Amino acid sequence: MEMTGTKHKPKPYVSAKWRRILACVVLFFLFSFLGWCWEKFYFYLVYGINADRGFLTLPFCTVYGSALLLIRAALKLPDPERTYPRNMFGFVFYCVAASLIATAVELSTGLFFEQIFGVSLWTYRGFSHVYQDYVCLSVSVAWGALIGIFMAGVWAPLERWLSKIRPTVLFWVGGVLTLCVAFDFFLTAFL
Repeated sequence: MEMTGTKHKPKPYVSAKWRRILACVVLFFLFSFLGWCWEKFYFYLVYGINADRGFLTLPFCTVYGSALLLIRAALKLPDPERTYPRNMFGFVFYCVAASLIATAVELSTGLFFEQIFGVSLWTYRGFSHVYQDYVCLSVSVAWGALIGIFMAGVWAPLERWLSKIRPTVLFWVGGVLTLCVAFDFFLTAFL
């Protein structure tokens, strides 16, 4: 049966893979913002100061979002469907690999800003087992365990939820945030 007087436009098809990619872009910004909040809270709690954290003017510490996005791309998400003891060994491997990736992102980001812009954004000076003041063994181990739990319990459900949102909304949100952060980076770095 055909309806008269109305035109039916087919909805454009967006694959599940592209929906996940768009969701991950939005999650990158969400966790870059939450990383900035964590840094502000930590410095206020430990040192009693309202420190300006990060390189950007906007409230984003993109080292957090970058590490999580790279871990998501390289390791996928932890697999809760595996049976014991494989799931335990798989999860430990995931946490170790996540720790190595996060540590590499932290070190390369710290060295990049020091070498290119002459800025030291953080230091682990005074901690034990430190490499070039930008990474610390105990912090890397802690991040690995936290990232494993976080990716399974927070990132995965948020990614599934965001993947159900209209792709055009995710595209525009991610696009606008990308332009804003890129513009902020340019202004901060070169002006």
